[in-house]
Amino acid sequence: MAQNFMVCQFCETSNEPKYKCVNCDLILCEGCKIKIHTKIKKNEVHQVLDLKEFSNLGASETIRHLDLKDIQCSIHNAEQCIIYCEDCKVLLCAVCLLESHRTHNLTKIAEVYQRKLKELKEFDDKIQQELPFYADLEKELKQIKSIENDQYTEIKKRILKKESELKEIITKQRENLITELDKLWKPREEEMSRQLKETAEKSDALTRNKAQIEETFQSHNALAVFTASGKLNNDLPTRPVNTISEQKTIFSEAKIIDDNKHDKEAFGSILTIPVFKVTETFTSEEDIWKIETFEDNSNILCLFEESTIKSFRLKNSKCETTSVAGVDKVDIVDMTKAKDNTLLFTVLTSSEIKCLSTFTPDSKIETFTSISPLIARGIHATLKNIFIGFREAGLTFPLKEESRRGILVYDYNCRHMRTYEYDSNNQRLFTLPVVITTNINEDICVIDITNNVTLEDRVVVLGKHGNLKWTYNSHSSINSKNNFFPRDLVTTSKGLILVSDRNSNAVHIISMEGCLVTCLNEKHGIERPLCLNIDQDGQLQIGCSSFGTNDGLSKLHTVDISL
Repeated sequence: MAQNFMVCQFCETSNEPKYKCVNCDLILCEGCKIKIHTKIKKNEVHQVLDLKEFSNLGASETIRHLDLKDIQCSIHNAEQCIIYCEDCKVLLCAVCLLESHRTHNLTKIAEVYQRKLKELKEFDDKIQQELPFYADLEKELKQIKSIENDQYTEIKKRILKKESELKEIITKQRENLITELDKLWKPREEEMSRQLKETAEKSDALTRNKAQIEETFQSHNALAVFTASGKLNNDLPTRPVNTISEQKTIFSEAKIIDDNKHDKEAFGSILTIPVFKVTETFTSEEDIWKIETFEDNSNILCLFEESTIKSFRLKNSKCETTSVAGVDKVDIVDMTKAKDNTLLFTVLTSSEIKCLSTFTPDSKIETFTSISPLIARGIHATLKNIFIGFREAGLTFPLKEESRRGILVYDYNCRHMRTYEYDSNNQRLFTLPVVITTNINEDICVIDITNNVTLEDRVVVLGKHGNLKWTYNSHSSINSKNNFFPRDLVTTSKGLILVSDRNSNAVHIISMEGCLVTCLNEKHGIERPLCLNIDQDGQLQIGCSSFGTNDGLSKLHTVDISL
């Protein structure tokens, strides 16, 4: 049975209080109410209520009985306050008034009381309106933290499971990955905790102010309104501007493991899914087939099924081009930015690698080298080497047993360094390598055309020593209606591989382990993407075909990537 800890505030002995005097603001027992309280002069007009009845009354019911003429002076105890000093913000008795306030701005107590009561009510209304915002924000932050905490826990669990499966080979990598995961999660956890704490503090402060106002409303003592008004800070807290938003992090597992892999590659990697934002769109005279940008801010492109190389600038929503060189009306297959600010490119059914050193209308095309009798296809240059996709002369398809398909590696002195054509099991690596690039691990990433009829192509990735790491043929979330039809690929500073898939209106974003991370698609305004390029500022450029689009226009999109 619950104990009653309330005692009569008159006799201070009875623990059975039953009444409250609204005017005295005292709790009384039965005996004190009858024998003492009513015997005191003037108390016979006081309103004494049953406690049960009093608890059901609101502030408006009790404030109605306040006596503004019976406020005791805080300085002169025997005097009652008769006026309010606006200059000093205090209640005054007659003595106070004569002593030091005669020349001050004075107002009737009732007027000030009503004004301050109104101010408190208005502030209470503001608090009432503001509290839901902080309640919702706190709920949202808790939800985001919970989601990301579950995400963190799940990834960590998978990492630990992977460690068990791979045992000693990946123990070191497990530690590295968890450290990397902690570096991503811990600062966000701290920031979310800080924002939650700040939100809770502001919410608590508003709640305390509201509770104090409500308590003031329920008191019979008019002085409480003046006291509360002086104590409360009427300024609402500033709402936060930049609250944290949800960030998606994934664990990208390695597809295969072999003896040639480094520890870092054996396990996988932690990835924060990038955010892409199309910033501008420019129309083009024709479909853009390839784009390259150089350190001196030269911008070079070639159009689809054309033999002319052009410089371009993006202005007034248009891609404006100027011809700089042509190659005897032979279509350009692929191009790459080489060291010393030069452009290397291949042309249809030719063994020669062409070179362009300047990008003005009088520029002269030279021959860098030839891989005769083979036909050059895709080409990619790094600071040390040049990778050239090749096939044998003659018809491209069908593929025959004696067909030659692969990648040649040259240095800048045109010396042949190595060839990648077969894997360790003497199986072909490629059918037709038409586009080549490398990533931050020096992996060799290749678009391989496998069938010119069904258009079922793939991305093949080799380690820097030529070992097959993985292949990517499509993804069900993107290629449910159209086969994978990759036309170009680039890699980012974080190692992600971006592949344009023309027929599915998508750019696949793939991890270094060959897992789909996310994609750019029609929701971003991307239709029929052909070529990809990352310029000197790290901005993605997407050249798109006009074929089959809603407006029939060839376009170039610029896209910001948040990694």
